Amino acid sequence: MNGPVRPYVITGGRSRPSRNVQALEDLALESLVSVDPAAEPGGLLDEEAGLNREHRRILALCRQLLSVAEVAAHLGLPLGVVKVLVGDLWDLGAVQVLPPAVPPVRQAERLPATLLEEVLVGLRQLR
Repeated sequence: MNGPVRPYVITGGRSRPSRNVQALEDLALESLVSVDPAAEPGGLLDEEAGLNREHRRILALCRQLLSVAEVAAHLGLPLGVVKVLVGDLWDLGAVQVLPPAVPPVRQAERLPATLLEEVLVGLRQLR
């Protein structure tokens, strides 16, 4: 991949999935993706669906359950690009996306930043 041009072309200039989900958290890097059985060849998707080569590679990879991060690693593409492409396939009904098993940590459950800074200062003093 040479610079930002190729990812820009692959996603059609988009930096966010077109999914009507409103939040990128619905497409977290640990979300699991699998091909919808109805989207198998001769099924839901055909040549007129407007899928590019990367979309087709995702469909081939996701015959087994993979996380969004694993798909990005297999394709050698940035995570943001893969999120856009998986979002496209999700919109078409070509893939099923399962949310992460563990819900994200809410802000109230996180450690205060001051405590983390104090720990960092303590660690630096150990030198």
